[in-house]
Amino acid sequence: MLTLVGTYPPIRCGIATFNRDLREALLREGVPSQVAVVAHPEEVSLPFPEEVVRVVAKEDREGYRALACLLRGPVILQHEYGLYGGKWGDYVLDLLEAQGPKLVVLHTLLQAPPPGLGEVDLRYMQGLLRAMAERAQAFVALHPEGEGLLRALGVRIPVAHIPHGVPDLPRPPKEALKRALGLEGAFLLFTYGLLGPGKGLEFALRVLARVLPHNPRVRYLVAGRLHPNLERHEGRRYLERVREMAEALGVGEAFLLREGYLSEEELYRLAGAADLFLLPYPNLEQVSSGTLSYALALGKAVLSTPFRHARAALAAGRGVLLPLEEEAWAQAVLALAENPERLREMEERAYAYARDFTWPRVARAYRRLLEEVADVRPRVA
Repeated sequence: MLTLVGTYPPIRCGIATFNRDLREALLREGVPSQVAVVAHPEEVSLPFPEEVVRVVAKEDREGYRALACLLRGPVILQHEYGLYGGKWGDYVLDLLEAQGPKLVVLHTLLQAPPPGLGEVDLRYMQGLLRAMAERAQAFVALHPEGEGLLRALGVRIPVAHIPHGVPDLPRPPKEALKRALGLEGAFLLFTYGLLGPGKGLEFALRVLARVLPHNPRVRYLVAGRLHPNLERHEGRRYLERVREMAEALGVGEAFLLREGYLSEEELYRLAGAADLFLLPYPNLEQVSSGTLSYALALGKAVLSTPFRHARAALAAGRGVLLPLEEEAWAQAVLALAENPERLREMEERAYAYARDFTWPRVARAYRRLLEEVADVRPRVA
């Protein structure tokens, strides 16, 4: 039996959603699976669904070793630095001592230190990656440059590029959804996900302050829940600071915050109403963004910093890439607000591009890789 390892709903994070969507798509491809979850202590007792057969507390190293002893079949392990216990998540190596064939899906690849980290951290994280390669049969890179980056780090196991999957959704009725939100006539900017400094909200608010004097119909909707790690360390102070900043900049009425976990239906309604997704992410090393993938799946125009995933996904006129320069972003927002034809062209290109990595296609790629390295084949009905 295939086992998916990582986080999983009702844990609310991008990798949990990814694991659930991958499992459901593989099941439709005839590949059944079970799930083993690594969770923060307060999440261990959550009401997990029946496919979750084991829950390990993040810092319980003996729990990792016990789980590794139980895993006999093939494994797909989701990897993100800090997802697992130990220094930068190095307890993951205990999981990778399991006997069966193991695929590791790399949600982050680093060539340079991300904001707030130094070279010592980077070298440790890259060394951890090489140690994982010694224990796995293959890596899955979500970014097309992933194999080259891994080879440069000395990784020699097979590397498959399989993009982040997206739901196969219809184009949303944007104007009708705006009316339902009471935003008819607005030019709606949108950011969603786990909220924290890595989202660039403060930068976006300063851009909004430059935009509104020239186009007062612009609104900025931010949706999602506070990042759990941030909430553990400082409670809700971050969101309070963001609201205070909006008021201080004079954009309080144009800044709309929809805080909390979004159901799939609610996310579709809010994101579907957007004219322009904003992704002002400061970490340019980010190789995968579920938010960007979802924007493309809905056929949305995107304004983004040139982080790795965005550079690949928004090429050929599917979006606009800009460095973190407030005036440049303000001018880009104003130009797109006044040019509906260009906006519509970006939307059409984005939607067409995303058809190549809907979850059914992505699941078939995982199934083929499992067949190659783990001899896992679809169940015959």
